[in-house]
Amino acid sequence: MTPPGVLVAVVLLASSQPTVAPATPSPSSSSSPSSSLRPAEDASGVSDGDACIDENVKADLFQKRKRRDVREHLFQQTNRHEVTLEGGYYASDLFDGTWVVGGAYAYHMTEDFAVETAASWTRLTSVAGAELERTFSLLAGKDRRSLTFDADLVWDPAHGKLRFGGSIVHFDLYVAGGAGVIDSVVSNDIAANGGLGLKFFIGRAMAVRVDLRDHAYRQQLLDRKEWVNDVTTMLGIGIFLPVTE
Repeated sequence: MTPPGVLVAVVLLASSQPTVAPATPSPSSSSSPSSSLRPAEDASGVSDGDACIDENVKADLFQKRKRRDVREHLFQQTNRHEVTLEGGYYASDLFDGTWVVGGAYAYHMTEDFAVETAASWTRLTSVAGAELERTFSLLAGKDRRSLTFDADLVWDPAHGKLRFGGSIVHFDLYVAGGAGVIDSVVSNDIAANGGLGLKFFIGRAMAVRVDLRDHAYRQQLLDRKEWVNDVTTMLGIGIFLPVTE
């Protein structure tokens, strides 16, 4: 016969054992139609569908992360030669305003910087300055030629686009500065120059150019030399070489 103490211990031990529930299949372990339609994964764990999405995202991010100072040009200027013929108006400090014609050659080292040489030809006239002529006899009653030679550094700080009619026109804003020589009856001296302009591109090998330039130099008036600022406004057309980029 079992002692009462032992029987009570057996009952307490049996009631303290956890009840194990029958195992049921989990939803994740069960096969579903969607799991059979998933794209195959490679050894790195990236599926073919994910790879396509990653490439598209990468291209989009690359496009958005372009440097802000990168400019899209109508055509390439770097390592190209530009030849320009131009003409316009010459405003003199001491003489009458008149026409001016000239030409320029530029070599574009980069998209932003170029070196340029230019030459222009005009006539000094003093129709309205009769009193000046009687006093100084500078021009001896005749129109005198004046030649200008410049060597400049040209910088294009901005590139833009505008709609003209039904097409898009690309243009550059540029500034130029340098030094040269003024050769005339009243000057044979070094002249500093500076100016700015706009260059409108036509096709892939031509440009229309609007240029405003100021020349500061000394003119000889008998035994005196006077500082003057002569301004030229020029309109020209340029050709880029080689014609094909």
